This record gives sequence, C-alpha cells and structure tokens, in this order.
Amino acid sequence: MKRPLVILAALYLSFLVVGVILAPVFFSQGFEQNIDQILQAPSSLHWFGTDSLGRDLFARVLLGARVSLTVGVVCAILTFLIGFVYGAVAGWFEGFVDRIMMRFCDILMAIPSFILVAVICLSVQLILPIQDPQWAAIVGLCVGISATHWINMARVTRGMVIETKRKPFVDAAIALGGNSAHIVLRHILPNIGSTLLVLVAVQIPTNILYESFMSFIGIGVHPPYTSWGILVSEGWKTLSSFPHLILFPSLILFLTVWSFHILLDEIRD
Repeated sequence: MKRPLVILAALYLSFLVVGVILAPVFFSQGFEQNIDQILQAPSSLHWFGTDSLGRDLFARVLLGARVSLTVGVVCAILTFLIGFVYGAVAGWFEGFVDRIMMRFCDILMAIPSFILVAVICLSVQLILPIQDPQWAAIVGLCVGISATHWINMARVTRGMVIETKRKPFVDAAIALGGNSAHIVLRHILPNIGSTLLVLVAVQIPTNILYESFMSFIGIGVHPPYTSWGILVSEGWKTLSSFPHLILFPSLILFLTVWSFHILLDEIRD
C-alpha cells in the first residue's frame, strides 16, 4: 500500500511544480479581476471557482504556491547553513564553547516559536529598506522562520560531529596538519550529510505551514499579493456562504504537506 502512496505523492508534487511554473502562461487571464464572474462556484471554466473579485481561484492557488514553496525551500536551506555551522563549531570544540552555545539554544527553545517568528518577521519588514511589500514580507518570513528553526539541525550536527571526529580517519587528517574547517567540510560532512539532508527535507513542509499561518494572521504576505495563507484567510471570512474559497486552498496545502511527509518516510526507510 505504501508504494502507490509514494508514487501519488511524487506525481502530485511534480504536477504542482510544473503548474506553478506554467501558471502565468496558461492562466494569465485568471489573475485579473472580472466583476461579471464574482464568487462563481467550481465549474469547467473555473475549476476551483472564483473569488470576491472574480479572479480564478485555481490560478490564484498556483500563484500562491510560488510564495509558499519558495519560503519553504529557502528557509530549509538557510536552516541547514545556520544549524550546520553552529552545530559543527559546538561539536568540534566541545568543552566550554559547547556548553555556552547549547545553553543559548536552550534559551531560544524556551520562547514559543510562533511568537519569535512573528517578532523577527515584523522587525525585518520594518528595518530593511525593501520597497516592494511582497518581497519585504517574503524576506521577513525567511529570516524569521530560519532564525528559529535551525536549533534542531544544530543539535543533530553537534552530536554527529562529536561522534565522527573520534574516528581514525579524522585523527589521520589532524595528524597530516589539516585545519578544523577543512576537516569538518572534507571529512566529516560527507559522512553525516545524508542524515542532515533528510532533516532539510523534513523542514520544508514545516516551513510551508509556518508561512501559511503567518500570512493567515496578517504578518506575512498581504493582499493584493497572495499565498496559501492569504487564500485560507480570505476564505475563512466567507466560510458559511462560499465554502469553496477556503476548501480548495486548504486542500492543496494539506496535500502538499502530506506528499512531502510520504516521500520523507520513504527516504528514511
């Protein structure tokens, strides 16, 4: 039963990525307002129906996927870079340096992550001189999410560096005069990279959910720009009258996160 689910998840994510890339070509008119098509139910012309301004909801879901997927992937990469460097330093030097660095992680973990992400995201949007509000929101989300989600990566990296650096091939590299950075990148990283890669992949759906929640509560991307969180927020306001406005964005969000987890389970196995 698991193999068909893996195939379905892979196909879904593939179609989603292709749809996101080709959406401006095939659905260019769907992004435009059309007063004559306000709040239409799903049909053969508008697969997901239309919103309160007559825009095609299917096209907007694909457009919103650009923001959500971009934030998910970029934050996963930043999380890896921050967590790996931090954890590698703590694990390599150990002792006093390790204790201080890990206590800092404990302090950050004691703060509710949603609050920390919200504060950092808003601060970045106010401080950085970015004129485009969409890019300001995206940068703020990426910085906020990455600044709070690297801790697990750092802890795992630290433990694996401590374990790996005691192996004979690392002792040989030290005896040959290799510096710390060279040994970590050349000898230790290749031996722990597969595990860290899984952690990076696990982080993507989590980041997508964080972006959606932040946009839902008004801290992330703001209208007229769109993301899955914005679409769910707009649909929530008309839930009783026009349920399709929240149903389809929520369904796509669920399927995306579910597909990532199915593929990750297969990778771990």
